[in-house]
Amino acid sequence: MNRLQLHKKDFTQKKSQKKLISILSGKGGVGKSVIVYNLADTIARMGKRVLVVDADVNFGNQHVLANINVDYGFRQFAKGQLSLKEAVLKISQRVSLLASVNSIGLFDEIDIPTIANCMNQIRTYTEDFDIVLIDHSSGVNKHSSVMAYGADIVLTVLVPELTSISDSYGLFKYLHDINADLDCRFLVNRAETSEEAEYIYAKLCAVAERFVESIPKYFGYLKENDDFRKAVASQKTVFESNPNSEVSIELNVLAHKLLETEAPIDFFNSFERINKTAATADIKE
Repeated sequence: MNRLQLHKKDFTQKKSQKKLISILSGKGGVGKSVIVYNLADTIARMGKRVLVVDADVNFGNQHVLANINVDYGFRQFAKGQLSLKEAVLKISQRVSLLASVNSIGLFDEIDIPTIANCMNQIRTYTEDFDIVLIDHSSGVNKHSSVMAYGADIVLTVLVPELTSISDSYGLFKYLHDINADLDCRFLVNRAETSEEAEYIYAKLCAVAERFVESIPKYFGYLKENDDFRKAVASQKTVFESNPNSEVSIELNVLAHKLLETEAPIDFFNSFERINKTAATADIKE
């Protein structure tokens, strides 16, 4: 049993209607933070209350995407200087943010039990929210793993690049070794087609089934689309920038998946697929 597994008892076991979603990536530059920001906006437009936790303490940029100035947040919360309620900032009618600013080196200063306690507090003291989206730092590290361990769903974002695929598999294996019961799912970003996304997922499943003896779930994909870049440049959400964008429709479907609700029929299109296992997927060499 490793050090991370020893802290299983640290997490609140009581289930609630609120969901905690950890969003990770095996490497940087795959669009993870932008997806988190836009998913929060999409879910809020469905009438839900959303808390975004920027747990990328070295390079957090959720406050940059939101175009707000903030000088407190995750660091003060983690070190016990502010309560969770005091550290959270409301950025729109239904979206609030626990920002990461001036936090470089924070995880060098605090230990694993403290991080586990942070997750307990996030689950316990966020009764005002319907869903919590946690934007983690990229790559494999013990602090993100502890936080992911306390989440209901672990969503890994990757892109159709060899290094991203390889690092995503490594991250899945690392998380699975810590806790085989984690609900791990893959989201392929910047895919050209649904077939490309499913092919990448099938390859990951083949490797995972062979070496980890477990298969992650397929969450879906987002197409390569310049609307993301334009929205970030204008410091707006995709919906604010272009409400008729295909990305807005895709985000809406993904948001319904996270909430486990049925999207209106007109939001479904060809990219919506049934999860496949390695045994049934069309794996091409």
